[in-house]
Amino acid sequence: MASQPDDSVTADLPEGPRGSGTSAAESKDALIARIDVALQGLADSSDRYHARAQQREGVIDHLRSEVELLRRGERRGLLRPLLADMCRLRDDLMRQAADLPDDFDAERAALLLRSYAESIDLTLESNGVVSYAPDCGDPFEPRLHRRVAVEVAAEPALAGRIARAQRDGYLDIEANSPIAPAEVIVFGPYKGEEH
Repeated sequence: MASQPDDSVTADLPEGPRGSGTSAAESKDALIARIDVALQGLADSSDRYHARAQQREGVIDHLRSEVELLRRGERRGLLRPLLADMCRLRDDLMRQAADLPDDFDAERAALLLRSYAESIDLTLESNGVVSYAPDCGDPFEPRLHRRVAVEVAAEPALAGRIARAQRDGYLDIEANSPIAPAEVIVFGPYKGEEH
């Protein structure tokens, strides 16, 4: 006995195998139309996604610029006391330059410059920075010192130690971190007495 085709299976098939050639062409056109509608839906969805992505990028760029503006304001606020002290120091220098006596000599100039260096030290200290200079014979510490020259050690115990400081260093006391290391001359290896 021959089996009958299942109507549920044949209902999904194009009309061509069951019917005339015209209905097969119509079903192809319908299938192409459905594919076209689906592709158009995907294209529209993609366009909406890209539009949202561009909008998000715009918001991110706007927020980034606002954060940068706030950072600059915060930085300026933190620096304001230092800037005010620097303005006072400049005014003092300008006033002193205008009032220098005719008999102003090198000794008086050195005293005046030292007084301004002390004013700057006070300004730095009030902002958490201290100057430091290692003493002769102190151990060399690469974190705090920068070697600028080497000098022959007069005795073996001095090798690798500091001979003298050439320039002060500056230390952030809160972070215990050097802002600028002290520049030092270091004793090199002991050579001994030459005969």
